Amino acid sequence: MLFLLDYSTFIITGFLITVEVTLIGVGLGLILGILAALGDIFGGRIVKIIVNIYVEFFRGSPLIVQLFIFYFTIPMITGISMDVMVTAILTLALNSGAYQKGYLKGAMEAVFKDQLMAALSLGLPMWKIFLYVVIPQALRIVIPAWSNELASMGKSTTALIVIGVREFLNTGISITAQTFRPLETYAFITITYFIWIYSMLKALDILYNRIKIPGLEPII
Repeated sequence: MLFLLDYSTFIITGFLITVEVTLIGVGLGLILGILAALGDIFGGRIVKIIVNIYVEFFRGSPLIVQLFIFYFTIPMITGISMDVMVTAILTLALNSGAYQKGYLKGAMEAVFKDQLMAALSLGLPMWKIFLYVVIPQALRIVIPAWSNELASMGKSTTALIVIGVREFLNTGISITAQTFRPLETYAFITITYFIWIYSMLKALDILYNRIKIPGLEPII
């Protein structure tokens, strides 16, 4: 694999792009997931319908199709084009948010009833109950399920190749086309993905063990 040293800058750039879109996509997805979960639990009928349409579309269609819609179809209809990285992050965030909504809703419902009654008895307004009571506890409960989403998103970034993002896999394909050495190149990419994702999951396991709520295990 020593020949890969000649492409080190290219490889590092591709890997950093993969990390960037993964973390930003999951982070924005977390915000969308929280809003969607709150809307599904506390919203009215129309809000719940909108949330369910959003969730079912992004959970029920392939990520590649979603990328095509946002990068090719929508600009064709509206005449407004987006930067490829903006499109990639937006699509990943919307996709991730749809999945995270399910995790977060279950976590919120795990703490909702008793904690809501206690908070209401103290006279706290509803927005403070969400902000200081429900959401902080839900985020602690949801870590094991959320780690699966982080791992899945890290691997899903390979789909970005269809819109031309120079992520890690795309980098490997370009190197293979120049060197005709696919075995070593893809082995290196696979090992790197494994080490990166495994490290993130172990870090989340450590975090969860430190901040988990005693006696309240995940039910998701």
